[in-house]
Amino acid sequence: MKARFIFYSIGMILLTLGVSLIIKSQLGASAWDALAVGQSNLFHMTVGTCVFINGSVLIFLNAFLMRRRPQILAALSILVIGMLIDFWLLIALEHLVPTALLWKWLILLIGIIITGIGVSIYLQAKFPASPMDTLMVAIQSRFGFNLRNSRILSESFALLLAILFKGAIGIGTIVVTLSLGFVVQFFFPKFQQLLEQWQDVKH
Repeated sequence: MKARFIFYSIGMILLTLGVSLIIKSQLGASAWDALAVGQSNLFHMTVGTCVFINGSVLIFLNAFLMRRRPQILAALSILVIGMLIDFWLLIALEHLVPTALLWKWLILLIGIIITGIGVSIYLQAKFPASPMDTLMVAIQSRFGFNLRNSRILSESFALLLAILFKGAIGIGTIVVTLSLGFVVQFFFPKFQQLLEQWQDVKH
């Protein structure tokens, strides 16, 4: 349990750092994060607050779709994610405002890699997934679609909302969408093996 919690904590820190760097690149964020940025600008709230609100709404939407009770522990995860995103954007990376296009692309790519590493680490803990990820499973469960089509539907839903709220949609949105899965796929087995080795040593 201790190893899983450590992996979860490190993964969350890196995940939110990566997301914040992607937002800071000003080239466009992933659909859900782009939505939060748009809501932040529109309603004058922090991005992290918007992430938490969206996640909380999705917890109940997922519960309705899956005909289950809401996952309260998922609310804790999304609260931590929201707070960490605000820490990175408003404190640690406050003065990071890239102007040169090359610098923006560099920040975007670093952000994607760090986000992928963070996801690969935090998934090892097997704690409740973020409501955004659970929506894909909820759609599959309710409507019988395969995971690929369910993922497309959930991301399309987020993208539509991001457009409606004038979110941070750009070329970076496409790059993140197409590349993040490959980064996670590359790093996930490496951290899975690391966790297994750690647990073997502990035993």
